Amino acid sequence: MDFSYFVGKKLATQSGKTFTRLIIRLAIAAVGISLAVMLLAVGVVKGFQSEIKNKIVGFDGHIHVRNLDLNQSRELKLIPLEQAFIDTVRNHPLVKSVSPFCLKAGIINTKREIEGMVFKGVPRNYDWDFIQSNLKVGRLPDLKDSVDTYEFVLSQKVADRLQLDTGQMLDVFFIQDAKVRRRRMRLVGIFSTGLGEFDKTICFTDIRVIQRIYTTDYSEVSGFEINITDLEQLETMTDWIDDQIGIKLRAENIEEKHVVIFKWLHIVDSNALIIIILMTIVSVVNLITAFLILIVDRTQMIGILKSLGANNNQVVRVFLLKGLSMVVPGLIIGNVLGLGLAWLQVKTGIITLPEETYYMATVPVEISWQTIAFLNVMTLIISLLMMLIPAIMVRFISPVKAIRFN
Repeated sequence: MDFSYFVGKKLATQSGKTFTRLIIRLAIAAVGISLAVMLLAVGVVKGFQSEIKNKIVGFDGHIHVRNLDLNQSRELKLIPLEQAFIDTVRNHPLVKSVSPFCLKAGIINTKREIEGMVFKGVPRNYDWDFIQSNLKVGRLPDLKDSVDTYEFVLSQKVADRLQLDTGQMLDVFFIQDAKVRRRRMRLVGIFSTGLGEFDKTICFTDIRVIQRIYTTDYSEVSGFEINITDLEQLETMTDWIDDQIGIKLRAENIEEKHVVIFKWLHIVDSNALIIIILMTIVSVVNLITAFLILIVDRTQMIGILKSLGANNNQVVRVFLLKGLSMVVPGLIIGNVLGLGLAWLQVKTGIITLPEETYYMATVPVEISWQTIAFLNVMTLIISLLMMLIPAIMVRFISPVKAIRFN
């Protein structure tokens, strides 16, 4: 059996002085708490970013193809529904769906209030998963391919303000070519996503209804909404689609369209990085302190080992093995504590948030196995490297002075 491993194992299983035991336990606790905080910090940041991105994608898709102009309003210049690029884009392996949409600002009129909204017209094959998952009351519009469906879904926020309920028939007014177009529409569903600005401004209806406000037929749309399967390829796919659609159209992804929101999400990453750095410093300082106290506590043992023929490298390895016996239990405690709290939050949503401010009602947590592995390995490597600093002091301890040390 290796000499360093044998002595290090014995040293790891011995308690030592009461004060030394306390310091070692505090160091183990510091590693555990630091790792737990790092796991939760990264999990909350990733969960927050993922939740916001999913909600924005639910309203706007991943990539929009629209007319090439500088118009940044919700009402876009119309383009022909029949486009040569559609089949090419739809057949790409990373493309999940291609759907036309048509936007038009309208005014909902009730006996008590009026409310301006942007009506987003979508076809029968539209991906309703996001709205369906956030539907609070009622149902989705029953869209047809050949008949105009005068049904729409609205957010809970607007419905509450206007005191509306599903099943009500409402007058909606649109202005086109200096003329007022009145449509009698039925509210069939109420949703709530928590994304305040979107909930307050967008509702969903039949694309045929919105098309007929602009023209007498169904030949034009505001643009095409494209969803892809891999968000990591968003920029690459945007460039590829832009090459397919010709010079009269442009492709714009959600990060370009909502640049302020996504810059804000990128800034949030720095918060997690700061927490990781601070927790690593706390963990390392506690480990170095415990290690120095351990060396002082075992100074006589160091002298005896050297007098018996142990070289400096062997004695250093003894203490590094002891240090490993502090780090590993700390990692176990940190994983159990951090992942346990994350699981509790995911299952119960016990920690809530003001939805108007954070766009969600509970704190989201998303921790991947890659994150767990990275933080554990990083903590282990940094801890062992930092423990080399006090361990090197062992080289300068004289056997004679160490044996006489009291």
